[in-house]
Amino acid sequence: MSTETSAAAITELKKKDATTPAPMPTNPDIETVEFDTPIVRGDMTISEVNINKPKTGALRGLSLSDLLKLDVDTVIKLVPRVSTPPLAEHEVAALDPTDFLSLSTAVVGFFASKEQREKARQEAESAKTEASHTA
Repeated sequence: MSTETSAAAITELKKKDATTPAPMPTNPDIETVEFDTPIVRGDMTISEVNINKPKTGALRGLSLSDLLKLDVDTVIKLVPRVSTPPLAEHEVAALDPTDFLSLSTAVVGFFASKEQREKARQEAESAKTEASHTA
């Protein structure tokens, strides 16, 4: 390979790197939930929230069996402890049912193994891709 060819190759690689940002790594301990019906808090509109994997302290005073059964009262108490931005209990209680279910399944999903969560994520992505091709 000549010096000119390698210089041209390096220049081409730099162009690619400058135009194509590297994908952000996904954190397996954070699940982002997008709301169908955003929360309006004063002048702020919250259209998505990050759900952080609950630590043991966030589960204090809650029944794990109730949480795994998606008990509404239990989820309403837990979400403010693990959401970013933090949601108030009254905001969680006032959510649209589809948004509440999305939050609930995101929280409960952390109780599955990493392999099970990755498999579920891949299946969801496949379903989204398939749905977009048929639409």
